[in-house]
Amino acid sequence: MAGVVASAPGKVLMTGGYLVLERPNAGIVLSTTARFYAIVKPLYDELKSDSWAWAWTDVKLTSPQLSRESVYKLSLKSLVLQSVSSSESRNPFVEHAIQYAVAAAHATFDKNKKDELHKLLLQGLDITILGCNDFYSYRNQVFALSSD
Repeated sequence: MAGVVASAPGKVLMTGGYLVLERPNAGIVLSTTARFYAIVKPLYDELKSDSWAWAWTDVKLTSPQLSRESVYKLSLKSLVLQSVSSSESRNPFVEHAIQYAVAAAHATFDKNKKDELHKLLLQGLDITILGCNDFYSYRNQVFALSSD
């Protein structure tokens, strides 16, 4: 199976922050022309003959612009994601997004689609996240200042 590419516009929170969580506070968010991308493809080319007996599958998450790679195990029974990488490479926001996306797909599919999803998940997930370079234009300067 070929990979799937999804994209979403970036955004800038102008005002609001956590205040928007309480009524009647409001916030202003602007979308940008810069976008974020997620590329999802199978981690393995084919299923092994005993793969239906597995209770866990592998998930590899790569962020090349931040030079990060994280490895996880995803429970196919409870749909819980567990990190097997060092804590420095983890991103809880991305971890929750992956876990919720898989759980949402599982919850909305009928029996046939759930079986197809299960087969795809058994091949593992190889996820690459990218942002337009506009989001990272000052990254090198920030790293240089923090090392002083």
